[in-house]
Amino acid sequence: MSFQDIKGQVKAIDILKGYIAESRLAGAYLFCGAEGIGKKLAAKEVAKALNCSSSDFLLCEGCPSCLKIEKNQHPDLHIISAEESEIKIESIRQLQREIAFKPYEGKKKIFIIDDAHKMNKESQGALLKILEEPPKDSVIVLITDRPKLLFKTIISRCKTVKFLPLLRQELQEVLKKEHGLDKTQAHFLAYFSEGRLGRALRLKDTDIMREKNSLIDRFCIRAKPNIDDLAAMDKPEIRDCLNILASWYRDAYLLKAGLDHSEVINFDRKNELLSLVENSDFAELDEALNAITGSVLYLEKNINVKLMLHNLGAQLWRG
Repeated sequence: MSFQDIKGQVKAIDILKGYIAESRLAGAYLFCGAEGIGKKLAAKEVAKALNCSSSDFLLCEGCPSCLKIEKNQHPDLHIISAEESEIKIESIRQLQREIAFKPYEGKKKIFIIDDAHKMNKESQGALLKILEEPPKDSVIVLITDRPKLLFKTIISRCKTVKFLPLLRQELQEVLKKEHGLDKTQAHFLAYFSEGRLGRALRLKDTDIMREKNSLIDRFCIRAKPNIDDLAAMDKPEIRDCLNILASWYRDAYLLKAGLDHSEVINFDRKNELLSLVENSDFAELDEALNAITGSVLYLEKNINVKLMLHNLGAQLWRG
């Protein structure tokens, strides 16, 4: 893996290369953008660049330092992730203890806080104290797709680097040419993943096409679906299913508004979508889409999932 292997992030990578080349790296960075678009990969490449033992990092063919970082085995690379649902203060206190020491083997210590928005208030408060005066031989990289959940004072002490999703057509070509997917699967994954390569790659080896079409058959084509089929799943599975159902009604709504047929997520079901468009008005499609997306948001809260799903069923399938 190298900077050039991170797809679609030319601007962000050029900014980072410039900082590295001119030795202008700040003590803390905020890498923000949608989930699955290369932020963590870029953070590890920064760690490699700062600790590479070759004379030119961009020409490095795998020095011992870079190989250790690639495998998360370098003693000066520290990756902090959420335990359960949050990053607790003890993880930040451990960072505070580690950052006080000189690099063990490399030139710089790198601390990557993955899903930084999952820090609770106590953790963010502790990190803020560290950011007020970070050691010169350390770099902290916060990775998030929800920067609004971070203290503004934390953001103000970081240099922000924004990462953007790939164009969907561009991701479709990457999936076909570099990962051997056929046109139908590549189109669905590129559009369903909204240009997020990481998410598309996580789904490519699953049975996502069959599963999504089964869901559409059961909940969008069948006259009276059995909502208990969804209620028996766990939350992540329910979220995935609801996102697929939302994609169906999103396609129908946008087709009715004049979207080009090639831009729909479920292009392989185009004829059935056009039938839905013909037999529904904007208000019906909008209500269905809002009901599903609202249910996805409710899943993040401590609610009765079965009751929520039955309410959704009542809204979608009144007949």
